[in-house]
Amino acid sequence: MQQALPLPRPPGARAASARPGRPLPQRVGLCLGLLLLALGAPAARAQAPWPEVALPAQAQSYGVGQQLGINGLPMRLTGFATEAAPEQTAAWFRRTLGQPLVENRLGRKQILGRAEGGYYLTVQIEPGSDGRGSRGMVAVTQLPSAPQPQTRETVAHWRRLLPAGTQVTSHLQTQDNGRFATHLVALNRHGEQLNAQRLGAALREQGYVLERSITTDTTAGLSEQAAGLTLLFRGPGKEAMATITRDAQGQTSIVLLTSIQLESLP
Repeated sequence: MQQALPLPRPPGARAASARPGRPLPQRVGLCLGLLLLALGAPAARAQAPWPEVALPAQAQSYGVGQQLGINGLPMRLTGFATEAAPEQTAAWFRRTLGQPLVENRLGRKQILGRAEGGYYLTVQIEPGSDGRGSRGMVAVTQLPSAPQPQTRETVAHWRRLLPAGTQVTSHLQTQDNGRFATHLVALNRHGEQLNAQRLGAALREQGYVLERSITTDTTAGLSEQAAGLTLLFRGPGKEAMATITRDAQGQTSIVLLTSIQLESLP
């Protein structure tokens, strides 16, 4: 569905990453694609200072754009290259990006993402073009409008819909460009299938239909932290995507993004 971000290479380097950079892409990686699905492309607003994503100590970084606009969203991009293998690089970002973390793979590209305040952080990693080390891209995308803080009623509503013991850690709402969008993050200790069943039932009551279910596991090259489910839903004038992952400690993360055309709201 979404395409991964083609990675430009650092200019002037003699290593395999020395080839000229490619033109800036018009689409972003899967995690950022989830964000665009939910939030559309409205104009930027004043928000908190841009967060910075730390790179591994031995990584060489190169600027791609201090302030860009891709699909209408303000974005900052930084490329990097390191001698560490892709899985080692991904493990470093898993430790440092924070939780909950959404992870997916598109071809040879490993993509990690999470929301932080009014921004969405995406890290894309792939093998170096000579088969050694890894190279990647960090994207920090500004959400289109100041999110409305989660209300006690909304949190209670989702806790009733999801399995017992669920904690809703984040619930953001935006309204812009003719669309109403939500971003929900929840944690519990139930399995992926039970969470998928309860979430699917809740979305069916809201008029969504499950279009596709994608299962990922360690046999597909993903780490234990990344194994889980991605669910795609659609309804009249609306769409939703959910990612459900379970870590080695038995904690399950549910990330739900929905987007509704305002004229479709009752």
